[in-house]
Amino acid sequence: MFKLGEVQSPEAVAELSARLWKAKIPHQVVERPAEESTTGVLSEIWLVREQDLPLAVSLLNNASSDTSVSQEPSPIVASLSYARLTWVFIVACVIVSIVTGLGANIPVLSYFSIVPIEVRGDRLYAATLDYALSEGQIWRLFTPALLHLSFMHILFNMLWLWEFGRKIELLDGKSRLLTVIISSAVISNLAQYYVGSVLFGGMSGVIYALLGYMVVFDKLMPQARYQLPTGIVVFMLIWLVLGYTQFTEALGMGKIANAAHTAGLFSGVILAFLSAFIFRPARN
Repeated sequence: MFKLGEVQSPEAVAELSARLWKAKIPHQVVERPAEESTTGVLSEIWLVREQDLPLAVSLLNNASSDTSVSQEPSPIVASLSYARLTWVFIVACVIVSIVTGLGANIPVLSYFSIVPIEVRGDRLYAATLDYALSEGQIWRLFTPALLHLSFMHILFNMLWLWEFGRKIELLDGKSRLLTVIISSAVISNLAQYYVGSVLFGGMSGVIYALLGYMVVFDKLMPQARYQLPTGIVVFMLIWLVLGYTQFTEALGMGKIANAAHTAGLFSGVILAFLSAFIFRPARN
Protein backbone atom coordinates (compact mmCIF):
# COMPACT_ATOMS: atom_id res chain seq x y z
CA MET A 1 0.00 0.00 0.00
CA PHE A 2 1.05 3.60 -0.55
CA LYS A 3 0.62 6.40 1.96
CA LEU A 4 -1.10 9.47 0.59
CA GLY A 5 -0.93 11.67 3.67
CA GLU A 6 -2.17 12.44 7.17
CA VAL A 7 -5.30 14.40 8.10
CA GLN A 8 -6.37 15.60 11.55
CA SER A 9 -9.88 16.91 10.87
CA PRO A 10 -12.63 14.23 10.75
CA GLU A 11 -14.55 16.41 8.29
CA ALA A 12 -11.53 16.65 5.99
CA VAL A 13 -11.04 12.88 6.15
CA ALA A 14 -14.67 12.26 5.17
CA GLU A 15 -14.43 14.81 2.37
CA LEU A 16 -11.22 13.37 0.94
CA SER A 17 -12.46 9.78 1.24
CA ALA A 18 -15.62 10.71 -0.65
CA ARG A 19 -13.55 12.30 -3.41
CA LEU A 20 -11.37 9.21 -3.70
CA TRP A 21 -14.35 6.85 -3.97
CA LYS A 22 -15.92 9.12 -6.59
CA ALA A 23 -12.71 8.80 -8.60
CA LYS A 24 -12.82 4.99 -8.09
CA ILE A 25 -9.57 5.05 -6.13
CA PRO A 26 -9.50 2.20 -3.56
CA HIS A 27 -8.02 3.33 -0.26
CA GLN A 28 -8.04 2.75 3.47
CA VAL A 29 -8.29 5.20 6.36
CA VAL A 30 -6.20 4.23 9.38
CA GLU A 31 -6.72 6.10 12.64
CA ARG A 32 -4.09 6.39 15.34
CA PRO A 33 -3.72 8.54 18.49
CA ALA A 34 -2.24 11.98 17.95
CA GLU A 35 -1.25 14.15 20.90
CA GLU A 36 -1.12 17.35 18.88
CA SER A 37 -4.52 16.87 17.27
CA THR A 38 -7.50 18.63 18.83
CA THR A 39 -9.57 15.51 18.26
CA GLY A 40 -6.91 13.21 19.69
CA VAL A 41 -6.92 11.20 16.45
CA LEU A 42 -4.72 11.40 13.37
CA SER A 43 -6.01 9.73 10.20
CA GLU A 44 -3.64 8.26 7.64
CA ILE A 45 -4.83 7.78 4.06
CA TRP A 46 -3.38 4.72 2.29
CA LEU A 47 -3.84 3.89 -1.38
CA VAL A 48 -3.93 0.36 -2.76
CA ARG A 49 -2.45 1.13 -6.18
CA GLU A 50 0.64 3.21 -6.84
CA GLN A 51 -0.74 4.45 -10.16
CA ASP A 52 -3.51 6.28 -8.29
CA LEU A 53 -1.06 8.55 -6.45
CA PRO A 54 -0.99 11.47 -8.95
CA LEU A 55 -4.77 11.78 -9.14
CA ALA A 56 -5.14 11.27 -5.38
CA VAL A 57 -2.60 14.02 -4.67
CA SER A 58 -4.51 16.33 -6.99
CA LEU A 59 -7.75 15.58 -5.17
CA LEU A 60 -6.03 16.18 -1.85
CA ASN A 61 -4.68 19.57 -2.96
CA ASN A 62 -8.05 20.71 -4.29
CA ALA A 63 -10.25 19.26 -1.52
CA SER A 64 -11.30 22.66 -0.18
CA SER A 65 -12.52 24.07 -3.50
CA ASP A 66 -15.34 21.61 -4.29
CA THR A 67 -18.46 21.56 -2.09
CA SER A 68 -20.14 18.72 -3.96
CA VAL A 69 -18.64 16.07 -1.72
CA SER A 70 -21.51 16.43 0.71
CA GLN A 71 -23.61 14.66 -1.89
CA GLU A 72 -21.31 11.63 -2.08
CA PRO A 73 -22.73 8.19 -1.24
CA SER A 74 -22.33 6.57 2.15
CA PRO A 75 -19.57 3.96 2.70
CA ILE A 76 -22.16 1.20 2.29
CA VAL A 77 -23.33 2.55 -1.06
CA ALA A 78 -19.75 3.18 -2.19
CA SER A 79 -18.82 -0.39 -1.28
CA LEU A 80 -21.21 -1.64 -3.95
CA SER A 81 -18.59 -0.68 -6.53
CA TYR A 82 -15.54 -2.27 -4.91
CA ALA A 83 -16.98 -5.05 -2.74
CA ARG A 84 -19.46 -6.70 -5.05
CA LEU A 85 -18.51 -10.26 -4.14
CA THR A 86 -19.00 -9.50 -0.45
CA TRP A 87 -22.47 -8.19 -1.21
CA VAL A 88 -23.26 -11.26 -3.33
CA PHE A 89 -22.73 -13.49 -0.29
CA ILE A 90 -24.66 -11.12 1.98
CA VAL A 91 -27.64 -11.08 -0.38
CA ALA A 92 -27.44 -14.87 -0.79
CA CYS A 93 -27.57 -15.35 2.99
CA VAL A 94 -30.54 -13.00 3.31
CA ILE A 95 -32.46 -14.73 0.51
CA VAL A 96 -31.81 -18.20 1.93
CA SER A 97 -32.87 -17.02 5.39
CA ILE A 98 -36.12 -15.70 3.96
CA VAL A 99 -37.03 -18.77 1.90
CA THR A 100 -36.21 -21.10 4.82
CA GLY A 101 -38.13 -18.97 7.30
CA LEU A 102 -34.98 -18.72 9.46
CA GLY A 103 -34.97 -22.49 9.73
CA ALA A 104 -38.69 -22.99 10.31
CA ASN A 105 -39.39 -24.32 6.83
CA ILE A 106 -37.74 -27.74 7.12
CA PRO A 107 -38.53 -29.00 3.58
CA VAL A 108 -36.77 -25.97 2.05
CA LEU A 109 -34.02 -25.95 4.69
CA SER A 110 -33.27 -29.57 3.74
CA TYR A 111 -31.94 -28.39 0.35
CA PHE A 112 -29.28 -26.31 2.09
CA SER A 113 -28.36 -28.46 5.11
CA ILE A 114 -25.22 -30.58 5.01
CA VAL A 115 -27.34 -33.73 4.62
CA PRO A 116 -30.97 -34.25 3.59
CA ILE A 117 -33.25 -34.04 6.62
CA GLU A 118 -36.92 -34.77 7.22
CA VAL A 119 -39.28 -34.35 10.15
CA ARG A 120 -41.76 -37.14 10.82
CA GLY A 121 -44.00 -36.45 13.74
CA ASP A 122 -41.77 -35.13 16.47
CA ARG A 123 -38.58 -36.78 15.23
CA LEU A 124 -35.87 -35.55 12.89
CA TYR A 125 -34.42 -38.00 10.39
CA ALA A 126 -31.19 -37.32 8.52
CA ALA A 127 -29.31 -39.07 5.75
CA THR A 128 -25.54 -39.50 5.87
CA LEU A 129 -23.01 -37.27 4.17
CA ASP A 130 -21.67 -40.25 2.24
CA TYR A 131 -25.15 -40.79 0.81
CA ALA A 132 -25.55 -37.12 -0.11
CA LEU A 133 -22.19 -37.00 -1.88
CA SER A 134 -22.84 -40.29 -3.67
CA GLU A 135 -26.00 -38.65 -5.05
CA GLY A 136 -23.91 -35.78 -6.42
CA GLN A 137 -25.11 -33.26 -3.83
CA ILE A 138 -21.70 -31.62 -3.51
CA TRP A 139 -23.25 -28.20 -2.85
CA ARG A 140 -24.13 -29.37 0.66
CA LEU A 141 -20.49 -29.02 1.68
CA PHE A 142 -20.91 -25.23 1.36
CA THR A 143 -24.59 -24.28 1.64
CA PRO A 144 -24.96 -24.63 5.44
CA ALA A 145 -22.95 -21.40 5.61
CA LEU A 146 -25.91 -19.63 3.96
CA LEU A 147 -28.38 -20.84 6.62
CA HIS A 148 -29.24 -18.66 9.60
CA LEU A 149 -31.69 -19.65 12.29
CA SER A 150 -32.61 -16.33 13.90
CA PHE A 151 -32.72 -12.63 13.09
CA MET A 152 -29.89 -11.82 15.49
CA HIS A 153 -27.85 -14.66 14.03
CA ILE A 154 -27.94 -13.30 10.49
CA LEU A 155 -27.64 -9.66 11.58
CA PHE A 156 -24.51 -10.37 13.62
CA ASN A 157 -22.90 -12.44 10.87
CA MET A 158 -23.72 -10.08 8.02
CA LEU A 159 -22.27 -7.08 9.84
CA TRP A 160 -18.97 -8.92 10.31
CA LEU A 161 -19.04 -10.30 6.76
CA TRP A 162 -19.41 -6.78 5.40
CA GLU A 163 -16.70 -5.45 7.69
CA PHE A 164 -14.14 -8.21 7.02
CA GLY A 165 -15.08 -9.35 3.53
CA ARG A 166 -14.90 -5.95 1.86
CA LYS A 167 -11.42 -5.33 3.28
CA ILE A 168 -10.04 -8.55 1.80
CA GLU A 169 -11.84 -7.94 -1.49
CA LEU A 170 -10.44 -4.41 -1.70
CA LEU A 171 -6.86 -5.18 -0.68
CA ASP A 172 -6.31 -8.71 -2.02
CA GLY A 173 -8.99 -9.07 -4.69
CA LYS A 174 -12.10 -11.10 -5.35
CA SER A 175 -10.31 -14.37 -6.06
CA ARG A 176 -8.59 -14.31 -2.66
CA LEU A 177 -11.84 -13.55 -0.85
CA LEU A 178 -13.67 -16.27 -2.78
CA THR A 179 -10.95 -18.78 -1.89
CA VAL A 180 -11.13 -17.95 1.81
CA ILE A 181 -14.94 -18.05 1.94
CA ILE A 182 -15.45 -21.28 -0.01
CA SER A 183 -12.62 -23.26 1.58
CA SER A 184 -13.33 -22.14 5.14
CA ALA A 185 -17.07 -22.80 4.74
CA VAL A 186 -16.40 -26.37 3.60
CA ILE A 187 -13.85 -26.99 6.37
CA SER A 188 -16.00 -25.52 9.15
CA ASN A 189 -19.13 -27.35 7.94
CA LEU A 190 -17.32 -30.68 7.86
CA ALA A 191 -15.89 -30.05 11.33
CA GLN A 192 -19.34 -29.36 12.75
CA TYR A 193 -20.82 -32.40 11.01
CA TYR A 194 -18.16 -34.77 12.30
CA VAL A 195 -18.75 -33.72 15.92
CA GLY A 196 -22.28 -35.03 15.52
CA SER A 197 -24.39 -32.14 14.19
CA VAL A 198 -26.65 -32.18 11.15
CA LEU A 199 -28.96 -29.22 11.81
CA PHE A 200 -26.64 -26.20 11.90
CA GLY A 201 -25.81 -23.23 9.75
CA GLY A 202 -24.36 -19.76 9.54
CA MET A 203 -21.40 -17.77 8.26
CA SER A 204 -19.73 -17.74 11.66
CA GLY A 205 -17.04 -20.23 10.65
CA VAL A 206 -16.26 -18.09 7.61
CA ILE A 207 -16.22 -14.94 9.74
CA TYR A 208 -13.58 -16.46 12.01
CA ALA A 209 -11.63 -17.57 8.94
CA LEU A 210 -11.62 -13.99 7.63
CA LEU A 211 -10.50 -12.78 11.05
CA GLY A 212 -7.69 -15.33 11.28
CA TYR A 213 -6.60 -14.61 7.73
CA MET A 214 -6.32 -10.85 8.23
CA VAL A 215 -4.58 -10.96 11.60
CA VAL A 216 -1.99 -13.56 10.58
CA PHE A 217 -1.45 -12.10 7.10
CA ASP A 218 -0.63 -8.75 8.70
CA LYS A 219 1.90 -10.45 10.97
CA LEU A 220 3.61 -12.22 8.07
CA MET A 221 3.87 -9.28 5.67
CA PRO A 222 6.54 -6.54 5.94
CA GLN A 223 3.79 -3.91 6.15
CA ALA A 224 0.41 -4.52 7.78
CA ARG A 225 -2.47 -4.22 5.32
CA TYR A 226 -5.62 -4.70 7.34
CA GLN A 227 -4.66 -3.26 10.72
CA LEU A 228 -7.71 -4.59 12.55
CA PRO A 229 -8.27 -2.80 15.87
CA THR A 230 -7.09 -4.88 18.81
CA GLY A 231 -10.49 -4.48 20.47
CA ILE A 232 -12.24 -6.26 17.60
CA VAL A 233 -9.78 -9.16 17.64
CA VAL A 234 -10.07 -9.55 21.41
CA PHE A 235 -13.87 -9.39 21.29
CA MET A 236 -14.07 -12.10 18.62
CA LEU A 237 -11.70 -14.39 20.50
CA ILE A 238 -13.61 -13.91 23.76
CA TRP A 239 -16.85 -14.74 21.94
CA LEU A 240 -15.20 -17.87 20.59
CA VAL A 241 -14.29 -18.98 24.11
CA LEU A 242 -17.74 -18.12 25.49
CA GLY A 243 -19.25 -20.45 22.90
CA TYR A 244 -17.81 -23.38 24.83
CA THR A 245 -19.70 -22.32 27.96
CA GLN A 246 -23.42 -22.01 28.75
CA PHE A 247 -23.29 -18.24 28.28
CA THR A 248 -25.07 -18.06 24.91
CA GLU A 249 -27.78 -20.46 26.03
CA ALA A 250 -28.37 -18.32 29.11
CA LEU A 251 -28.91 -15.36 26.77
CA GLY A 252 -31.48 -17.35 24.82
CA MET A 253 -29.29 -17.61 21.73
CA GLY A 254 -29.07 -21.40 21.76
CA LYS A 255 -26.00 -23.52 21.28
CA ILE A 256 -23.03 -22.26 19.29
CA ALA A 257 -21.42 -24.26 16.49
CA ASN A 258 -18.08 -24.27 18.27
CA ALA A 259 -16.40 -26.78 15.98
CA ALA A 260 -17.28 -24.64 12.96
CA HIS A 261 -15.94 -21.49 14.64
CA THR A 262 -12.67 -23.09 15.67
CA ALA A 263 -12.12 -24.89 12.37
CA GLY A 264 -12.90 -21.69 10.49
CA LEU A 265 -10.36 -19.73 12.51
CA PHE A 266 -7.61 -22.27 11.88
CA SER A 267 -8.46 -22.50 8.18
CA GLY A 268 -8.08 -18.73 7.89
CA VAL A 269 -4.69 -18.90 9.62
CA ILE A 270 -3.52 -21.62 7.23
CA LEU A 271 -4.73 -19.66 4.20
CA ALA A 272 -2.83 -16.61 5.45
CA PHE A 273 0.40 -18.63 5.53
CA LEU A 274 -0.28 -19.98 2.04
CA SER A 275 -1.04 -16.51 0.71
CA ALA A 276 2.10 -15.01 2.26
CA PHE A 277 4.59 -17.71 1.31
CA ILE A 278 3.22 -19.40 -1.82
CA PHE A 279 1.16 -16.85 -3.72
CA ARG A 280 2.26 -13.36 -4.59
CA PRO A 281 -0.12 -10.80 -3.06
CA ALA A 282 -1.86 -9.37 -6.10
CA ARG A 283 -5.17 -7.85 -7.00
CA ASN A 284 -7.31 -9.56 -9.58
